[in-house]
Amino acid sequence: MNNRILYLSRLKALACIAVTILHTFLAANMYSKNADTQGAMMAVRNCMMWAVPCFVMTSGALLLDSKRVLSMKKLFGKYVLRMAVALIVFSVLFAVFDGMFIKKCGAGEMFTDSIDAIFFGSGWMHMWYIYLLFALYLMLPIYKIISGNATAAQMKYMLLVYAIFVSVIPFIETIAEKKLPFYICIYTVYPLYFFLGHALHTGIIKLPKRASGLMLLICLGIIAMLTVHAYSNSAETPETSGKMINLLGVYSFPLYVAASIGAFGYFRKTKNQPVPVLDKIAAELDSCSFGIYLLHMAVLRYIFLVMKFNPFEHGGTISIIGVCLLTLVISYLITKGLKFIPYVNKLI
Repeated sequence: MNNRILYLSRLKALACIAVTILHTFLAANMYSKNADTQGAMMAVRNCMMWAVPCFVMTSGALLLDSKRVLSMKKLFGKYVLRMAVALIVFSVLFAVFDGMFIKKCGAGEMFTDSIDAIFFGSGWMHMWYIYLLFALYLMLPIYKIISGNATAAQMKYMLLVYAIFVSVIPFIETIAEKKLPFYICIYTVYPLYFFLGHALHTGIIKLPKRASGLMLLICLGIIAMLTVHAYSNSAETPETSGKMINLLGVYSFPLYVAASIGAFGYFRKTKNQPVPVLDKIAAELDSCSFGIYLLHMAVLRYIFLVMKFNPFEHGGTISIIGVCLLTLVISYLITKGLKFIPYVNKLI
């Protein structure tokens, strides 16, 4: 616990819970029978979309630290290798899971499914995060040169350019249904989150605690209203509603950028004073967060696809919340147990 930065540990723990909620409500939504129910389910899911960006931001805060020396040997021998092994191992395990419980196919098809999942990303939807980490790690030496040498003004300029071109302009293009001729040679929104974590952590960008919290709450309120409105009007205005639903499904949506900044900024300003019980729980979830992320989808898949559990026939919202808690606990316990196994503990 002493080696942890308290606010980052707390933020990662809450983000870990939020990701579980996000995927639970998304998975349970397959049993929704009307637009209003779908809107309510997806509103909860979308209000948790700040979690993954905050994971990326915490990585940026830690990995871009000027005191953290990163040699090529450490980069490839530790970070990149870990992602490669995780990708291969869990792609195979998830293909075997589907082959045994859902597709009920033979070893040959499981093998080809594993290969497709590894090289073509056809596996479980949450595995996209592994590919993201690959990309960020490979670019890390360049990112560290930028963060280590840029002035505060230069860093703010870069973040502004990133925000405009990877968040605001795509938003305008979707709304206007026209492709703007302006572009910049960057591929994805995630470096924006990576550098935002560094900028907020180091104080290059300073946000008051109350303002950060208020920004988060306002964004979540607007996100929830937009989601409910889009689904409720999907029959009357399918084109407009579909456009909004698509916007709410990408992490570059400006409201998600603002919500993530608000969440990170709020925790950044929390007192660096331990809260014994809560911080112990946070530390446990933090240390197991990668394993929980990888494994929680298997629990949800078993509950909703293998057991075919319909939460709306067994208590509705209360039942879904119960599935959230059960999934989090089971994923944590499995991860905790695996950490006692040599070599495996270095993976998760």
